[in-house]
Amino acid sequence: MKSKVYHILDSAALPNVLFLFLAVIFLGGCADDEPALSESFLKIYDDSNIDVSYRPIDVVETVDGYIILTGTELSNTDFMGIRLIKVDEEGNYVSDAELDDYVVPIGSMHLNASDSNSYFFAMNPTSLEAALIGVNPQLGIEVETLIGGINYPLSSSLLSNGNFLLQSYDPLTLETEISEISQDGMYVGGNRYSIGPGSNVEEEIINHYLNASERPLPFFCGEISSGNYYFNGFYNYSFSLVFTNFSDSPSGVVQGQSSNAGLRAVLPLSGSEFAVAGFQFTDNYQLANSTLSTGGITSSADLYPGNMAELKSYTPTQIISYSTGSNYSVFVAETKGGQILLNFYTDAGEIGGTHRIGYLNPFTFSSIRVGSDNALLVLGTTFVAGRFERITLNKISESEVSGIVN
Repeated sequence: MKSKVYHILDSAALPNVLFLFLAVIFLGGCADDEPALSESFLKIYDDSNIDVSYRPIDVVETVDGYIILTGTELSNTDFMGIRLIKVDEEGNYVSDAELDDYVVPIGSMHLNASDSNSYFFAMNPTSLEAALIGVNPQLGIEVETLIGGINYPLSSSLLSNGNFLLQSYDPLTLETEISEISQDGMYVGGNRYSIGPGSNVEEEIINHYLNASERPLPFFCGEISSGNYYFNGFYNYSFSLVFTNFSDSPSGVVQGQSSNAGLRAVLPLSGSEFAVAGFQFTDNYQLANSTLSTGGITSSADLYPGNMAELKSYTPTQIISYSTGSNYSVFVAETKGGQILLNFYTDAGEIGGTHRIGYLNPFTFSSIRVGSDNALLVLGTTFVAGRFERITLNKISESEVSGIVN
């Protein structure tokens, strides 16, 4: 593994127009009524190579801080390389490592409390096989297992039994595959579903790997209940939300319109009720509580209530559940003005509060997590001096969130 030097960006390295923003927001000392640095921070991670570009994937809390998983440009391939960045409890840089033998890391990362390793999936650039990677808190590789017969990993999630759900693409059979993978990298079960006729669908999948920043396809997967799963991806020619119990045919499909309309994120609530973020061509919408048919074929177009004009077209989107006395579904997306927008919806489907990240320079969104202290961890990038893209990590304390929703 190769390593390089990072540091927290300080105000002396920035144009004067950015100085007040950085000094006030995250470099200034904490007042008596403000959270401690370990409770709340906004960090920008600089790089000595001013031209390097990053695509943050996810962040995971470890026993002594956080690990950031990011893709990075490589000179010898069009695939994204893999870099891991370790930061301490206050978000300060500790170390980093580059994984030379793998490419295209995918979310989500998961901490295994029993061995303190953080797990994620990537791809072998030669065989194109998916690989399960586990790293210790010091970024040393403890687990690296190739998963034979599973190529082009697209998304993953943690199952209630401790195993992983992995969505992938098979270029030989032109199928989307959904698989249960054990924590030692063994295939447990799953099934394959045809992406449909025509080469243009495969071309979109490959373009997603090579140039996902322009118009990323919202691949994701998850679990409704034990034995009942879902994935968002290509099925029967359209980008659709597919419900499955691993049988030969899907149990239900919310069908998109090729890749021009569909869903960007879902959060299971109860039964067939979901929080839903969708898109209709360049429009975006959010539904705090919507009934989806998990046992039939429906159309995502029927869900469209109208455009949320503030949101950027093709915005990355994520929905998580959060509780601070009351329960919320938190929708996170990017705005046309270059901010990260957090909308907190109550159980009644009403907006309980909003929060924006970004002011003078544009921010992009990658991932959101809930920390062990019930803080929100928001990972993304910002453009320093308007042109140098750098990774950001914003920790919003539970007390700050309480102020947002009250």
